[in-house]
Amino acid sequence: MERVRRVIGRNIKVGHGGTLDSSASGLLVLLIGGATRLSGLIMDMPKVYRAVIRLGAETSTCDFTGDQTSVSEWRGLNGSDVDGALTAFMGWRMQVPPKVSAVHVGGRRAHEILRGGGDPDIKPRPVFIESISRTTDISEEGDFELLVRCGKGTYIRALARDIGRALGCGAHIASLIRESVGPFSLSRAFNPGPDISPERSAVTGSVLPLEEIAKFLPSYSVTREDASRLARGQNIRFSYATRRTLGDHPPAHKVLLLSQELFSVARLDNLDGGMQVAPDINIPL
Repeated sequence: MERVRRVIGRNIKVGHGGTLDSSASGLLVLLIGGATRLSGLIMDMPKVYRAVIRLGAETSTCDFTGDQTSVSEWRGLNGSDVDGALTAFMGWRMQVPPKVSAVHVGGRRAHEILRGGGDPDIKPRPVFIESISRTTDISEEGDFELLVRCGKGTYIRALARDIGRALGCGAHIASLIRESVGPFSLSRAFNPGPDISPERSAVTGSVLPLEEIAKFLPSYSVTREDASRLARGQNIRFSYATRRTLGDHPPAHKVLLLSQELFSVARLDNLDGGMQVAPDINIPL
């Protein structure tokens, strides 16, 4: 993110739609200019991860960077055993995040408490896993790959830990790649490279229009008059909007309203006996 700031100019806002673990790689959604207002919306979008799970040991970080905290034999397991265990992790479930994480405990980050010599008391919280599938056989080293589509707040490191416990042998993340966030995919992402700062034109040329959000949220066109009302924070009648797209996996009661002058993320309300739309985020175009 800092490299992008240096390239496009310090006077332009740059934000993100959810960071990655330091040991992970893959897609990082950057938001530029007025789009930084969409950070919370992007973070709420479903994510897809490709993870390599290593059987036989738990670690202090739940991934390959930590110290081993337990070691168990795994060689009696096969792919069918793994597949059977995975079914229990589908849908809504309670998950305890790793102790080395950014979860707040008593006003402090869990990893700060741990590295200060404390033991963070992290409570379970609900997470949603839409799909989880094994995509490789178990290797001679005890590795296999998972493809996971999940909701906000899901720790794939904690998922690996819990799968290992379900199998009775322990497990941790050997590698982790985030492949997509909502409509944004790694296959379409701009890669600036590890060493050389990219040209400004290469960065700005890779910026996607705000309308990409329409692939996630249901989107509707509104008149100039209604756009003016929305810009002033006023509700409009939903029946006056014209549908453009349905969106994939939209959150409840959220729609995208578009005109030539305004990009507005809005919520549906039932007011005065009819459906109305109230603006949450307005970005002038």
